[in-house]
Amino acid sequence: SPMPGHADLPVWSQGEAGVAAQKATLTIEDYEGCPRYAFSVIEGIEVGPSPQWLVALLQSIGLRSINNIVDVTNYINFDLGQPLHAFDLDKIEGEQIIVRRARAGETLVGINHKKYELSTQDLVIADAAKPLALAGVMGGEGSEVTHATTRILLECAYFDPASVRKSAKYHGLHTDSSHRFERGIDPGATLEHLQRATAL
Repeated sequence: SPMPGHADLPVWSQGEAGVAAQKATLTIEDYEGCPRYAFSVIEGIEVGPSPQWLVALLQSIGLRSINNIVDVTNYINFDLGQPLHAFDLDKIEGEQIIVRRARAGETLVGINHKKYELSTQDLVIADAAKPLALAGVMGGEGSEVTHATTRILLECAYFDPASVRKSAKYHGLHTDSSHRFERGIDPGATLEHLQRATAL
């Protein structure tokens, strides 16, 4: 299918935007580390190959295509400079998103399959039971989108650059996401970027 232009994309109504809050709840415990956090819930997802225009675009910037969901997040990161993360909503305990500092003794297995001992200085995205992601750095294996995923929670946020930098350095991680957040992104474009990604 052809590469969609901005004019081809649907526009949210306020009512549609409010539906996500009925599917999952958001609690921000650390506003210093995360001043802005938004998400959309997309159901009826079929995870599979991306259209050829997206595959070709990613290849042109040195990225391999993963699947249609991950590819959209990578595209938005490079097109708009906004890192995103997609969670499998069915793997989020209590359908709760909690942005907080890690607690002593908590661990996270990243999408790179490595286990990380979290510091209490780490900002994490957690559910009712456990950390799901190291905020702005890397998602966790436990809530990763797979070919069995049918519902996603798509995160679009602004994380404090210093917080992301400390976590990335502490864990020896340098990702495309941390690279962007460490240098500062536009905190005023969170909803606009989420809308663009959701439409794609």
